[in-house]
Amino acid sequence: MAKNHLNQKIKNMKKIVLLMMTALTIINPVEEETLSKKERRFAIKYLESSMKDIFKSIEKLTPEQWNYQASSDAWSVAGVCEHLLIAEQAIHQNITQNIIKNEEFRVIIPEASRISDQTVIDIISDRSPGKRVKTAPPFEPKGLVDSPKDFMTKYKAARQINIDFTKNSQDDLKAYYFDSPAGKISAYQWIILLGAHAERHHKQMKEVMDNQGFPAR
Repeated sequence: MAKNHLNQKIKNMKKIVLLMMTALTIINPVEEETLSKKERRFAIKYLESSMKDIFKSIEKLTPEQWNYQASSDAWSVAGVCEHLLIAEQAIHQNITQNIIKNEEFRVIIPEASRISDQTVIDIISDRSPGKRVKTAPPFEPKGLVDSPKDFMTKYKAARQINIDFTKNSQDDLKAYYFDSPAGKISAYQWIILLGAHAERHHKQMKEVMDNQGFPAR
């Protein structure tokens, strides 16, 4: 009798624990990821590869090559790099402190009207003659980057912040939309835009280095 009574008490305790666990699951449901693993991997890989491509092109530039300007109003490689650094920091701040913090940017856009990720890349990375625009004054270089090494250190740190954000954020990055040069795009696509922006200006650096007057090593 005593043994049967003990077994019954154990069964009852198990039922209570199970009910408590069920209740906790209802009260505190597990949050689903707002981005798929595939989306995170794609964005992170693009951020990393677009940065590495630039570093390969500039890491061995001499001071003369780094500061060379084809004309008085043209950007040097140094100027292009500084613009990238300024934009990297400003766009991160806009995504994290403005876009996903402001409910007016949480909108439902019909799937047929959404701009694809590839379209964002194609538009932003395009440097064909009719697609070049003058940047806004806050994004213009001011001579604050001393050398390729100085830029790479600062840019790598700024980009790592964006990579870590992409890797870890549980914000609803595909629910918030904000105007961009590619149209109204999601916060997630603004991250992709960072990679495309680097790709665009890498092309600009190559144009500077391909100029006939570019100093020899």
